[in-house]
Amino acid sequence: MTMLKILIQPKDSKTVCKAIIVDKKGRVLLLKRTEYMKKFANTWDLPGGHVHVGESNVDGLRREVKEETDLDLSDVKFAKTVDGRHFFLCKVDKFDIKLSNEHSEYLFREVEELDVRNKFEKIAQEILKNG
Repeated sequence: MTMLKILIQPKDSKTVCKAIIVDKKGRVLLLKRTEYMKKFANTWDLPGGHVHVGESNVDGLRREVKEETDLDLSDVKFAKTVDGRHFFLCKVDKFDIKLSNEHSEYLFREVEELDVRNKFEKIAQEILKNG
């Protein structure tokens, strides 16, 4: 007898969590969304995304960061909620980044050089400068 395995795709909630990941030099990790993304194509973004229904914010953030960068968060601290999005200060022990197909490139930017015209970079700068 053959057993069918049914895969159930978890459903995204409306909750969005973003990670502010700072390297040992104090620079913030940014990801560039691919040109194929439906929303905000070719823009710089913080790692993170929608939490699944029934998933905690921290677990969802850890999963999203792992999916997008293959990084494991070693420390996650809530920082601020802005426009319904939750921002967390996060640490990573080993930066061996492998991007998913959602992003085309990554970079580390100095806090003072974050582009305040980009809402996520502006929020990251405010959080890092104001504690």
